[in-house]
Amino acid sequence: MFARSHEMTNESRRERATGEKSDSTRRRLTGLAWWMPVAALSLLLALIFVDPFAGDWDALDYTVFALEGRPSSMLLGRMLFVFFNHGLWRIAHGLFDLPPERAYLLFKYAVVAQSPLAIIASWALARELTRSVQAATLAALLLALSPFYIIYSGQAMTEIPAILLLAIALTIHLRGLERARTSSILIGAALLGLGANVREAALVYAPWLVFMPCAFGWRWRMKDLGVTALACLLFVLFAFGPFALWFGLNIGDYRAWWFGWWETARAESARHPISLSNMRQLLFYFFIAAPVVLSLIPWTFKDEWRRRGWSPLLIAACVGLWANLILILHYSVVLNGRYLLTGLPALVPITGDYLWRKMRGRSGDEWRAFWRAAAIAAAPTALVGSIVYIQAKPALAAHALPREYRARLELLPPDAVVMAGGQTVSVTFWRGVGLGRWEVIGTGSGWPGPNLPEVIDSYLRAGKRVFVDTDPRLWKGYGWQEEETRALVALQDRFRFRRVTATIYEIRPRDDLAAQDDPQLWRLLPEREGGVR
Repeated sequence: MFARSHEMTNESRRERATGEKSDSTRRRLTGLAWWMPVAALSLLLALIFVDPFAGDWDALDYTVFALEGRPSSMLLGRMLFVFFNHGLWRIAHGLFDLPPERAYLLFKYAVVAQSPLAIIASWALARELTRSVQAATLAALLLALSPFYIIYSGQAMTEIPAILLLAIALTIHLRGLERARTSSILIGAALLGLGANVREAALVYAPWLVFMPCAFGWRWRMKDLGVTALACLLFVLFAFGPFALWFGLNIGDYRAWWFGWWETARAESARHPISLSNMRQLLFYFFIAAPVVLSLIPWTFKDEWRRRGWSPLLIAACVGLWANLILILHYSVVLNGRYLLTGLPALVPITGDYLWRKMRGRSGDEWRAFWRAAAIAAAPTALVGSIVYIQAKPALAAHALPREYRARLELLPPDAVVMAGGQTVSVTFWRGVGLGRWEVIGTGSGWPGPNLPEVIDSYLRAGKRVFVDTDPRLWKGYGWQEEETRALVALQDRFRFRRVTATIYEIRPRDDLAAQDDPQLWRLLPEREGGVR
């Protein structure tokens, strides 16, 4: 009798397991039909708007770092991103003999391939938070149509890989809390920390680890506190451990290089001081990144609070909002809106849920309700994105200049010192891929300020040949670069010049009477002083 009962129990367990497996498979197939179109749209947009070269300046630096196999000097070094690309490069170079000067294509299209994966991961996170495939799809659509998401889906930059790892980490952690699986909680926390080695913005998600457990009934019990503390410890270890190891061992004289970046960042921060007035620019970029999300925040938060109080969805949204608003402490937020992608994976679910419930409440037809909600989500985002793209198109097209700049550099001695203004990064890029040994007198943080004439003199005394590119596109007579342009124009009274190409001149000492060409540097000054702007 006991054996028969035991046999029936085992049989019922097998049936239950089979049923659960069948339900899981059915849910996955259902989900596939919802996230696949949005992921395909994301990939299509990435291919349409792919960058003409590698991307922003940082993309060129990342390419060189990946080729050399060394981390960036910025903050925690972006080690996971750089060394992942280094591995790709090693494989592609070994199998297909990919030359270093074309490695940027490998890294760029690796990001393109990750863009739909990041959308799928964000859909999964929204699905966990909303329990609705419709709401999750609307959330994924809001992210996929974000202008910054589209632009950076086609660049060898860290934004898309960071969102991919962030969404995966948060989803695993959330599922661990829902199902009381300590292992998933700890794995999610570790992955979240590891995400800081793709992009340090993952650090601002630390409150998730502390507050999200409260939404699942975790209290001051010893076990709950212990698991949360261990999750936070793993987060810190995986976030700071790689950097601490590299910095502590001082591999490749990394400390000196990192402290050089630190001084540069301090100079940049002084040039763009942090103030409350920056909040206006932050909100402007926030609106561009997600106009529907930002506009509906008062209603989405209030509605969710009235319905369920401190639910996982509301806590996630609060962390996402915190992640974006805390960026006010970063001076770069006034320079580039891509930072406002940081909080979107946690913010878009509450907006998607709100739109879906409101439209469903007004229509008895769920498909009609979904398409109305999708139109509300997509139309304003696409409209804002179109306007932004028209405005940004010249700047994006200028990303192709580094590719063209190679031809100019090939006309110069391989060990020349080059002043290239806005294309300084092109010189360092082509040097980094092994096409020359050029040195630079850089722009921005690398600019020597009032010591510029003395720096040039020191190079000339050392037997170096110094060249300046007077292309007006490289020197702005307004904004933060105006000071540099004025200093460049002042060189005409101290040195002589010899023409090399239509825009490139060699700088010679005042006593070199053979150098008699006039670079007409005054043309670079602002319009009010007779130049062109």
